Amino acid sequence: MQEAKSLADRLIVNGLTILSKVGCLPVEQSVPQPIEVDIALEMDLREVGKTDDIKKGIDYRKVCDAVRQTLEQNSFKLLESAAYAIASELLSQFPKVQRVSVEVRKPHPPIPVPLKFASVQLELSRDEI
Repeated sequence: MQEAKSLADRLIVNGLTILSKVGCLPVEQSVPQPIEVDIALEMDLREVGKTDDIKKGIDYRKVCDAVRQTLEQNSFKLLESAAYAIASELLSQFPKVQRVSVEVRKPHPPIPVPLKFASVQLELSRDEI
């Protein structure tokens, strides 16, 4: 008897940039700054692939809109909190998704050394929300 394989199908959205208030410093909470987000949604894509019917899958425009709303309508002190909020929202809105991976990046954070970005990566499955 073969073991069940983990789901390898993913809908991926990379480089989504949203203005949001993320950070512990007062300036970070008063002025929205660009936050970059990469998302991988694990789900079965075979049926939508066979039928070419968006109704059997997930419209990535709706995924982007859900991320945008989450980041614009909330403020976060930590990147970890922003990533968790995004992952939870995507699992709540899209029942076909079994697991979500989120990377949230803050380009050029206000620290006294040159830094391209700071980021966190978080994975959350449906049974964890």
